[in-house]
Amino acid sequence: MHDTNWRRAFLRLQPQVSLKNLEQPSVYHIGRDELYEIDEKALAFLARCNGSVPGGILTAEAEFVEYCLGEGLLEALSQPQPIPVTCYNAPEPSLRYLELQLLHRCNLQCRHCYLGDKKQDMLLLDDALAIAHQFSSLGGLRLLISGGEPVMYPYLKDFIAETSDLKLRRVLLTNGTLITKKNISWLSVDNIQFSLDGWQQGHDVLRGPGTFERTLRGVQLARQAGIPVSLATMIHKGNLDEFKRLQDFAEEIGATAWDIDVLCMAGMLRQHQDLTVPYEAAAAYRHYSYGNSYHGSSDGFACGRHLMTVLPTGSAVKCGFYEDEPLGDARHSLSACWLKRQHIALTQLECRNCRFLDDCAGGCRFRAPYPLAPDPAMCAFYGQQPIGPDQGT
Repeated sequence: MHDTNWRRAFLRLQPQVSLKNLEQPSVYHIGRDELYEIDEKALAFLARCNGSVPGGILTAEAEFVEYCLGEGLLEALSQPQPIPVTCYNAPEPSLRYLELQLLHRCNLQCRHCYLGDKKQDMLLLDDALAIAHQFSSLGGLRLLISGGEPVMYPYLKDFIAETSDLKLRRVLLTNGTLITKKNISWLSVDNIQFSLDGWQQGHDVLRGPGTFERTLRGVQLARQAGIPVSLATMIHKGNLDEFKRLQDFAEEIGATAWDIDVLCMAGMLRQHQDLTVPYEAAAAYRHYSYGNSYHGSSDGFACGRHLMTVLPTGSAVKCGFYEDEPLGDARHSLSACWLKRQHIALTQLECRNCRFLDDCAGGCRFRAPYPLAPDPAMCAFYGQQPIGPDQGT
């Protein structure tokens, strides 16, 4: 776009863009899941880009405007079309990622499910919506709609419809077996993450006979509906020779991300320990993963710095593995629960002198044998033996 064009045009934030006042003022592109850090002056300018004022009146910073137009953060309109612009203020540290477990029930009996025996707990629709709106008002970026199997949630259609105006990214975490031509028409989220734990043999070993074909059918329906898809895979003994085929499939469907992780000793896996792979052997397969769906450590702190989970009971926990350590009832105040969250600095970890700490970020605190210990899976991934606080490497 020529300089004079944007000066005459009415500048407006692109519909999938939101302003977030996190630790650093930021612009968030919901569709691309991209966060741009800016300064206070840029934030003040963008907050005025509501489609009612010509660009030349708003600013003389041509380079920044051209950059925002090129990145799809702003749009230039020939006529005024005003919209409200809100900048969402976050607590510190910011709560950026919320896993909302709508219910515990699931249609499958996966041999590795960390939730263990299924319960009947389920959030009421009004409570689920209130929590989602609280999260949005706290500057949240990514709402992970989870379960159990969230497609079994009887109010899912209403929940999706009534959260469509929230300025955050909604990701549905599903096994994919219950997605149909009928419900895909209203599953209008920003991304659907499918659990795909191998090719046919490997997947069915973990999740049950026939589940592979049903999951693939769900993936294809999502793609046909134009909904971006991502994949999540657990490394287990039944899928070690299937990762190349999975890689080809991820490329074929244009998966936006592929999360790969090792099994955690919790829930049903305690009864099926034969599925586990030694961390040293599993490490080679994590290199297949890619994408921006990780929501772990940051800013010198261990995992969960910006993440919290709400269980179907309404109880908030630091993540789903910590059901027995509640932070409070999110139905009363999500913010109050978040402020109770304790964060572990990387300098507190026993492996704080490891040269890979900045990349590893301490790994998973649940997998570590105790709170400040090294995560043995990440030690294996970086080719290290777990080390103590005064041992360099």
